Amino acid sequence: MTNNKNSKAYEWKLVILLTILWGTVGLDRLAIVYLFPMIMPEFNLNNAQAGALTSVLAMTWAVSTWGLGNISDRVGRKKILIPATIFFSLMSWVSGIAKSYSGLMIVRGLLGIGEGGVFSTSVAAISEVSTPSKRGLNLGIHQSSFPLVGIGLGAIIATQLTAVFGWRLVFFIVGLPSLIIAIILGIKMKESKLSPKNSVQNNSIINTQEQTEAKSGIFEALKYRNVKLSSLVGCFYMTWLFVFTTFAMMFLTQVRGMSLATAGFVMSGFGFGGCVGMILISGLSDYFGRRTMLIISFFINGISVLLFTYSGTNAVVLFGILFVGAIFAFGCAPIYMSLCTTESVPKHLAGSSVGIPGAVGEVFGAMVMPIVAGIVADNLGLTSTMMLATISPFIAAAVCFLYIETSPRVLAKRNKAENLSSLDFTN
Repeated sequence: MTNNKNSKAYEWKLVILLTILWGTVGLDRLAIVYLFPMIMPEFNLNNAQAGALTSVLAMTWAVSTWGLGNISDRVGRKKILIPATIFFSLMSWVSGIAKSYSGLMIVRGLLGIGEGGVFSTSVAAISEVSTPSKRGLNLGIHQSSFPLVGIGLGAIIATQLTAVFGWRLVFFIVGLPSLIIAIILGIKMKESKLSPKNSVQNNSIINTQEQTEAKSGIFEALKYRNVKLSSLVGCFYMTWLFVFTTFAMMFLTQVRGMSLATAGFVMSGFGFGGCVGMILISGLSDYFGRRTMLIISFFINGISVLLFTYSGTNAVVLFGILFVGAIFAFGCAPIYMSLCTTESVPKHLAGSSVGIPGAVGEVFGAMVMPIVAGIVADNLGLTSTMMLATISPFIAAAVCFLYIETSPRVLAKRNKAENLSSLDFTN
């Protein structure tokens, strides 16, 4: 009884700490997009160059989340998580002293190395300590902090601090909390104990042969259907996310004519709604299924971006559209990237199963598409760029029909129903 209580206490302690850490990752990564209206004139940048600043981080994030996720499968989560956190915190500080566009590009690329390592290892760590029936909720809570802190609070923090201190000091301020969390995790976090022979997820879609023949390798997780599908879905999800977040502030200030502060208020609705969605939608997927919630959520996501693009200049209305749309949009992330993957593979492949879709999505959606969207914006206008963000969720919804269901609750209900239907009540 005591061990069970201690296990649950540690589970919640780790979820809370990693949730706060993931929020600081969102803040460090996205702070620059809120500062673009200040940075672009200082460095004389066009939209394509601004997009490249987000793309270079995505490129290094992709390599890091896959590579370091795989390494953490072998050496343990803590050994990767703590150094990666310290590194990206320091790179956030260095961003504030960049003197040229090329220098800022290099620093943002280095920042992605640390942040990518934090993502795959933190998701795998939470998946390992979570009670199976609470895995969706825990990962939803964890990933909800990215939109809450990175977008909701981040849009307000960055724009308001810039008005007082200038954009350079903002990078020093947002890099401090993650260093504090790294110290606490270094004291409180227990190292994972992984072994390919005894580290299989408690999930019925992994058959006995797969459990017996469990192997470890950087491409091993790609043998599982849901990992492949999540990699494809990730391309369209990341296209929506990073095309929209990269250019939404400029769309509001340049096309809609809003002030930086008003645009920051509008974008905060995006983050607050996303926080709610990651907890709510992930929790609902425990009961109604991963696939069902993904299809519904991606469809509503696409509609919300379309409404945002053509709903005029009323800040309150735009805030409301982003808030509601983000509930469903961000609710997709922990399901496709964390739940459908980690629940489909042996536990010793959890880091790789998260890292692969994260890497593929980053390369296509967060590295390539912001540059493409920037070129589109320079030639056709920012409204056309918003259309790229509109189409992607609808394509993702179509792909989600191919998922194999992994929710432990849903699978248990199905097994119970099948057992009942097989009973003979005629005698």
